[in-house]
Amino acid sequence: MTAVAVAAVTAGLLWLFLAWSGQPNAPVRIDAVKTAFGVGAGAGGVFALWLATRRQRTLELQLAETTRVASVTERDLEERRVTELYTKAVEQLGNDKAPVRLGGLYALERLGQDNPKQRQTIVNVLCAYLRMPFDGPEKGIRGADAVQRAEPVDYDAAELQVRLAAQELLKTHLAADHPAFWPGMSIDLQRATLVDFRFSGCEVVVADFSHATFVGAVHMRGTTFAQKTGFYGSTFKSLANFDRSVFAEGAYFSWARFEGVARFARTRSEGGLRFHHTTFAAEAVFERSKHELDLEGATFAVEPDLPPAGTG
Repeated sequence: MTAVAVAAVTAGLLWLFLAWSGQPNAPVRIDAVKTAFGVGAGAGGVFALWLATRRQRTLELQLAETTRVASVTERDLEERRVTELYTKAVEQLGNDKAPVRLGGLYALERLGQDNPKQRQTIVNVLCAYLRMPFDGPEKGIRGADAVQRAEPVDYDAAELQVRLAAQELLKTHLAADHPAFWPGMSIDLQRATLVDFRFSGCEVVVADFSHATFVGAVHMRGTTFAQKTGFYGSTFKSLANFDRSVFAEGAYFSWARFEGVARFARTRSEGGLRFHHTTFAAEAVFERSKHELDLEGATFAVEPDLPPAGTG
């Protein structure tokens, strides 16, 4: 195509030069031919350069489109793989065999560890599993509760192990000092039955434990709750330790019941703690707390250890 264009330009220029020269002699004709071919070659070079540039641009666009399509395809394949793994793990949680359910829990954990965008969804699934009805033990299975246990086991011990594993996974990935910490998570454990719940040193954004039942000792020591936290109507059947915890926007313990020692020593909150009509059946400790305490309608079996007036 370039050769045709060069020939056409050269022929046109040669005709023009000869026409302008009138009746040219041989030297004039030779100079006209030389000039025409020179200009034609230059024009051909320019045209060839433009054509090469256009071809290069076309190749770049084609490469960019190919890369984009490949990227989309790869992303779609990855999302499909994640979806399949997630679906399979959730199906395992519905299995009637405890070992299979355990496998589903750890499959979800691995999926969350490798895919940060899936972490909140996986935390939601763990919480949903713990919210499912469970007739658990009347006392904890660790520490003093385990020593005091005398009654025979009358609950699904295998299911309890699965639930303990789910609780441990939450603690592992919500503990701020753990290498596998998942920041920015929120939890919903409303009406859940939680046994020997360990949550010390964790950091969460939103947390709701309203109407939950805590069997055995509860340890939430040094835990940080970034937004308003709910323990409305919850029952604590043994020790509840919230020492040094931070409730950034406050917490509601209204209508809750503490059957064991309730510890809130050195806790901090900008929004205050509400204990409207809360029952403290054992000792309640609030020493050196830095927040407003609202104890309207609360009942105490033992005179509480409250911080001095004006220090909240």
